[in-house]
Amino acid sequence: MSAQCEKVNSTSPAYEFGPKLKLLRSNDQVRELQTILRDKNTSRTDFKFYADRLIRLVIEESLNQLPFDTCMVMTPTGNYYKGTKYQRGNCGVSIVRSGEAMEQGLRDCCRSIRIGKILVESDSDTHEARVVYAKFPHDIADRKVLLMYPIMSK
Repeated sequence: MSAQCEKVNSTSPAYEFGPKLKLLRSNDQVRELQTILRDKNTSRTDFKFYADRLIRLVIEESLNQLPFDTCMVMTPTGNYYKGTKYQRGNCGVSIVRSGEAMEQGLRDCCRSIRIGKILVESDSDTHEARVVYAKFPHDIADRKVLLMYPIMSK
């Protein structure tokens, strides 16, 4: 694939989404993936491959936001290792359609994590959102939730 790239000296506006939003730190790898995904000449197969790579990076950074406990384990050599493990009670919730693209990335990182779904529609006249369908783990109120929705706008 050949892309015509120029060095651009622009600043992007800083959008305020709230104090709990964490942004994936931009670096050359992330910018390359975003460039490939935005290139109109990218094939469907390549788009899916590179989108899955970017989703995996987002999921991995999201997992860093979940609470951990310290723990001690015995290594195969008989030594103790002071490590970390996730606290119990994490889950993912995907916004139906777009968010479902992130589910496999989460499952690849956390095999047995529970995943819920929610379908939200907005009224075409008032633009008010309403929940059409929701299926969550029964104890979702006691869990930390990773909301999976790959589309952000102001």
